[in-house]
Amino acid sequence: MDEKNRDNANSGGKKVVVDLPNHKINILGNGQVVRIIDDFSTGRQGHLTPLISNGSIDPVRRERMHHSSLYKDSHGNPAAMPYALFFSGGSGCAFHAGDPELESHGCIHLAMSDAEWLFNWAAKDSVGLDILGPNPHLVGRVESATAVKNA
Repeated sequence: MDEKNRDNANSGGKKVVVDLPNHKINILGNGQVVRIIDDFSTGRQGHLTPLISNGSIDPVRRERMHHSSLYKDSHGNPAAMPYALFFSGGSGCAFHAGDPELESHGCIHLAMSDAEWLFNWAAKDSVGLDILGPNPHLVGRVESATAVKNA
């Protein structure tokens, strides 16, 4: 997406803002919140969800049923990623249906109904994307690398 289209997506059209510290996804249309999602999971330690500022959802990599080329399901088959909306920039991460209680390899797992809604809402439109940090796995970390549980 060129800079002009990215600016348009972020300033007035459709935009998704993921607030990692507050565990909330705001879906905006023309600057107004049209939906809030708070049942989701993000990347686990070692596979953190990337922070993105003024990004976008890839206009081409939107797949109703994608299968991972890297990760397998519990039966050894390529992991299913229903309603995949990939982030632009080549991270390989996406919003997709998955267990909101299970941390991912960097993707954002949504409940099936939220993933389907977001996929249909995004359609073929330009969609801006911000993923705001800090990542919850990095909050409370101390210099000695002692594990600290987040409240």
